[in-house]
Amino acid sequence: MISSIKNFFDFESINPSIKYLSVVAFFTGFVLGYFITVIVILQKYEGFSESTIGFIASCSPLGLISAGFIVSRVLEKLGFFKTLLLSVCFHIICIFSMFVFFNPIILAICFFIFGFMGGLSWMTMDTWVNVVSTNSNRGKAIGIYNSAVTIGLALGPLFVGIFGVEGLIPLTLSLILLFFRLGTLILIREHVNNVKIPIQSKEFKLSILKISPFIFIAIFLGGVDDSTFISLFPAYMINDFFTDKQIGIYMFIGGIFGVFCQPLVGALTDIVSKRKILFGLLYCHILWLLILHYSDGNIYMVLISVMVGGFASTSLYTVTLAYLGERIEVKDIAVATSIFIIVYEIGEFLGPITVGIMMDNNGNSGFIFTLLCFAIFCIIVGYVRSLLRK
Repeated sequence: MISSIKNFFDFESINPSIKYLSVVAFFTGFVLGYFITVIVILQKYEGFSESTIGFIASCSPLGLISAGFIVSRVLEKLGFFKTLLLSVCFHIICIFSMFVFFNPIILAICFFIFGFMGGLSWMTMDTWVNVVSTNSNRGKAIGIYNSAVTIGLALGPLFVGIFGVEGLIPLTLSLILLFFRLGTLILIREHVNNVKIPIQSKEFKLSILKISPFIFIAIFLGGVDDSTFISLFPAYMINDFFTDKQIGIYMFIGGIFGVFCQPLVGALTDIVSKRKILFGLLYCHILWLLILHYSDGNIYMVLISVMVGGFASTSLYTVTLAYLGERIEVKDIAVATSIFIIVYEIGEFLGPITVGIMMDNNGNSGFIFTLLCFAIFCIIVGYVRSLLRK
């Protein structure tokens, strides 16, 4: 296993374009991690209910789901660079509008557009990493790419912890990060254009779900857990009397711990079946919730819980995307990736809505109970599927 961990850091074996993709992915995650955390805290301070916060948050994955039905055509027409550039430009407009016109209707509309354009961006990058990888290095390539995303996502809340959410700070920092993302994309344009898109199937094949239903079951839970964590975990912490700066630091630690665990996960995939790893990660989703529930506000218990949650979340996306890439033909990569992300986003859509309603009625217990039910359901379906395969 030690040699496998060392091999994880051998970047020479992966396509060079992955390094440039990871830089773009880092700033994409940075913007998202900072902006979403700030918006949720501001909504809570403005007196929005958890169900309202959850509804607004769910508009983003709804937009992303919509993008999944057209991404293969957009990629064919515009290519990687123009698709990513279009996404960044719309994100700048949306973020500026949300801070200037801060009310539930504008937030919901902008979150939908933000999600739609973000969907084009994420699906483009996920397709990119699968296109340029082989079965022998796909897990490593996706691990490096996903680590860059997660570092960005983790640094976003840390900036909230450092700078707070007062005055014009949130808008200024959000726009600065977006322009860094735009500048990075322009700087690596040549490398982006060198990545050629294979001839892709134009048919939206839902039959791809049959390739390995467990992959899609697992990533569905990943969507539920990720969106609820980023959109309602700050509300959970505020209810327990944590400050906005403490919330940012906890979310940073959870995300960065997940990144540090990626070499271990990469090594495990070399010696243990990915299916068993997925079951283990699903159990980790249950574990972090139980630790959080019984922490009773203890800062060390909360810290352990977010570390376990960060590990499970980061690893789940990496393993499932790598598993999918191994099991599909090259011509179906764009369609399969879009379906993969649509399933993930269905989870992201349902998570904040259901958890927000439960928190309105049951407080923080509603957060824990609802996520536990989702996790247990996915594990049961996974075991039933395993029995049917025998």
